[in-house]
Amino acid sequence: MATGQGQPQGRASAAQDGRIKDFFIPADAQDWNTLFKSRADLKSMNIHNLPAEWVASASEATNVQYLMLRSYSPTISRINTFRKNCHQFGFTTEVLERAADLLAASTEWQRYLYLLHTGDSIDDIPVTSNRWPGSFSTVARLQQQTMTVEGIHDRARTQLTAGETRTGRRRVLPLPDAEDEASPNAAALILLQTVSHLAHSQLEWILNRVHFICQFGTMRFTAFTDGALRSKQTRGVFALVEAKKRLRTVHHEAILMQEACEVVGWVMNNSREMARFKEHLLLISQDRHELFITFASIEEAYERHLRNATDTDSFLVMKTYGPYDTGSCEEMNEFGQIILGSILIVNPVA
Repeated sequence: MATGQGQPQGRASAAQDGRIKDFFIPADAQDWNTLFKSRADLKSMNIHNLPAEWVASASEATNVQYLMLRSYSPTISRINTFRKNCHQFGFTTEVLERAADLLAASTEWQRYLYLLHTGDSIDDIPVTSNRWPGSFSTVARLQQQTMTVEGIHDRARTQLTAGETRTGRRRVLPLPDAEDEASPNAAALILLQTVSHLAHSQLEWILNRVHFICQFGTMRFTAFTDGALRSKQTRGVFALVEAKKRLRTVHHEAILMQEACEVVGWVMNNSREMARFKEHLLLISQDRHELFITFASIEEAYERHLRNATDTDSFLVMKTYGPYDTGSCEEMNEFGQIILGSILIVNPVA
């Protein structure tokens, strides 16, 4: 939390003082410069001399605070494009094939995928059944709970309509938020843990909320993640986890600003040498029942700017792939291969 932003009145003041009219999340450097020039009083400012009263904690980050982090987020890439670009993040063909082999060899993973394929409830599968997904049963139950609101599962909810449009097409009701953020948070972490356990490593996904303090001049803000991937030996953090009970399309600007603040928090409390995905940090997000994979670029010039206020043309670029539907057999199999591949990439230096 930013200095002086501990009370509701202080947070309201920060939101107002740090507001940018017609704010939007920039998709590239040109967008960023457009926003930067939209407020004349920002011309001589950077993250190091930003007034403390314009800043809040990561979960309530202001427009100006986010802008001064020099971050932008290109349009989310579809999941079927990851394979075309995966080499940019260190995912070789050999790594992904090894991950696929490990998953294919797991009977419990295959049963979990089949459960998604059939759409059956985990509650209807006896423990003694040859369809019981074993260690993935908790994952299945948590994801099922995430997609069940007021007793109605998404599969049943999508059959409900709010009438027809003028063209005669059925209008599907929007999905409500999950009942509590704890469900998608636990679902994501247990999934990550269980998948990663298929490869012996010195790494672990933790449910602990990792706390970062970002100090810039006389101003500071705090950031809490919902989990992390860390070394069992050094406790160094190699990836972050963030969860929300709502879909990413709902208040997406706040989600992206918070995630950028968390990445900056990681940079300020670690070394960029920990960005093991070819100078990118890995961020896993679960927003309601959808998973996203983000690679945040950590260039040397950008790190120097954060630490020493040196001038830079470098940006924190948040490249996101998704959504991976946790109810889709095919999409979860692809997601599992990427997660297991990330373990294989990081483990040699853990």
